[in-house]
Amino acid sequence: MEDQNKLPKGWKVQKISELIVKTELINPTINPEKEFEYIDVSSVSNEAYRIIYSTKTLGKNASSRARKLVKSKDVIFATVRPTLRRVAIVPSELNNQVCSTGYCVLRAKEEEALAEFIFFSLLTSKFMGTMSSLQKGASYP
Repeated sequence: MEDQNKLPKGWKVQKISELIVKTELINPTINPEKEFEYIDVSSVSNEAYRIIYSTKTLGKNASSRARKLVKSKDVIFATVRPTLRRVAIVPSELNNQVCSTGYCVLRAKEEEALAEFIFFSLLTSKFMGTMSSLQKGASYP
């Protein structure tokens, strides 16, 4: 663990897992005529660190990877080739939409951390170094 004395007063070092809550999986094919916005792995810019587009999709046409429900302020992190840094905060206009299972969805515990803190933590060289060391095979950590 890092030296607690170097942190601002009232802060402590915690694992990301202690700062987030479990998110939901859904199956859009259950509602074949319902339209939703789909965020695939290429939807996130690794230069702007934001979702640059989503695709309107009917449940009956949903990809088998379209399974993760996202809410506004969720942080999404692509686990496919993670060192490409496809990280974004879900904007309010994509609340209750669906992203690919190629993302890890991190929803902050409001009493523990801000979504923005988690977002910026994922972009640090320390975190990216850890991701790089965990990659195996087809670049999955």
